[in-house]
Amino acid sequence: MIVDTWFQINDEKIEFGTDSIADEVKKNVADFIFKNKNTTRSNTILRQGEKWIWRIYFKTISKNHTTVRYGYDIALKKLSDFFSNVDKTASSYTFVFDSTGRCVYHPDSTFIGKNIYAIAPIKPSDTIFNRDKDYTTRVVMSEYLKLDVISFTSRLDVKNLPWYIRVNFPKIFEDENVLLTKKYSTWTYSITTVMLLLIFYLFSYANRRAYREKGIAIKEKNRLLVENEKIVKEKVLIQLQHLKEQINPHFLFNSLNSLYMLVGSDVKTAQKFTLNLSRIYRYLIDPPENNIVKLKEELLFIEKYIFLQQTRFKEELFFSIKIEDESALEKSIPYLAFQIIIENAIKHNMATQENPLTTEIVVQKNQVVISNNLQKKSHYIPSTKFGLKYLSSTYNFYGKTDFETSEKDGKFVCILPLISIHS
Repeated sequence: MIVDTWFQINDEKIEFGTDSIADEVKKNVADFIFKNKNTTRSNTILRQGEKWIWRIYFKTISKNHTTVRYGYDIALKKLSDFFSNVDKTASSYTFVFDSTGRCVYHPDSTFIGKNIYAIAPIKPSDTIFNRDKDYTTRVVMSEYLKLDVISFTSRLDVKNLPWYIRVNFPKIFEDENVLLTKKYSTWTYSITTVMLLLIFYLFSYANRRAYREKGIAIKEKNRLLVENEKIVKEKVLIQLQHLKEQINPHFLFNSLNSLYMLVGSDVKTAQKFTLNLSRIYRYLIDPPENNIVKLKEELLFIEKYIFLQQTRFKEELFFSIKIEDESALEKSIPYLAFQIIIENAIKHNMATQENPLTTEIVVQKNQVVISNNLQKKSHYIPSTKFGLKYLSSTYNFYGKTDFETSEKDGKFVCILPLISIHS
């Protein structure tokens, strides 16, 4: 739903999240930043070409007086389409509008950007609430369902925007529910009596007891198998969460220190460093549902991660990526697998200009082999081994037993088997 992201350091060139951005959009963003250059935070609904977007903007100033302006645009139509499909079985529908009456969200996306007072049976007075309750209610003819609905209107504060939400519930459902309750309430006693008779009847068949117990045992066994699978998956998720909690602050502080040094000496590299850092964190905060990703996606991520590490350590680190089989790129690998292995190599080995740490990634048909030269640090660094435990648990969940790590011929070698998911 995010159309684009952008940022500007001081008054330098505005950088965008995508390369293929239209010149009209670039000018629009530049004008917006200029108009809001003295604003710390802003939220705006505006028209961009044929589309309506929700623009969220921030400005921060660091201790060294570096000003960073950044923000992102959300397509209101895509946002509307997303929420319209969240629960297709709901008996009510909702739309959102701002204080001027402009429609921000509606299940019929053609209404977005239009004056809701002109197309729906709603009045500005519906947004005025008394002290006793924070909503108003009326029975009106729906502009969407074309039948009577009970409408509730209330405030909806999103990022300090003066928005309002209107929930419409078909009145016919309420009437039907009352009639059904009256119609079937007389059956309650009869149904209860029949159930009790059925229970006594079933208990009279003592000769089927063994058969029933066998059936219960089979069901219990199946339930335990399902529960065990859930526990294994939850264990992987917990390990992944521990891993992310361990990676994020450590990695972020080191990266910010490197960025601080670059800003004063190499602005272009600092800009590229900032862009890669933002994309890395977007990847880190949005884990896949099943803990695995396409190999090609993990390679794109690790290339950005390697750039940050090489910017930090310069000639102390060498990396190489070799692809022997292109078909392997469509297979899957545990989320953050490369980062875990490379981070461990940097953490536990010395790296100097005279004796650099060299890491090689080789993509083969059914596995990825990662190796680095062993130059262990003289002092022991305690390790929680969350990363390797997470990888081992993920592979076990997918029935892979050939994940392994070893030390031989002066190298640390890790074999990451590829996972093929068949639809």
